[in-house]
Amino acid sequence: MTLVLYAVLMVVGVTLLVVTVVRVLVGGIAGSSDRRSVAQPAATGSARRILDERYAAGELSTEDYQHRRRVLEAGD
Repeated sequence: MTLVLYAVLMVVGVTLLVVTVVRVLVGGIAGSSDRRSVAQPAATGSARRILDERYAAGELSTEDYQHRRRVLEAGD
């Protein structure tokens, strides 16, 4: 009986350790509302950078680029 309890506690402990490590590596232990407010500008900046690169490469027309840029800015 004691051995089974020990095994269950070890599995729970290892699971909690893995979950904590993954959360720290992905973006910290802050609450979800904190992460959302921090992650949003980075995502918008990244999208804007990709949009600028696509426009510079000639993949988008000026009209399409301006429209997509306005959509991104409205999302802020």
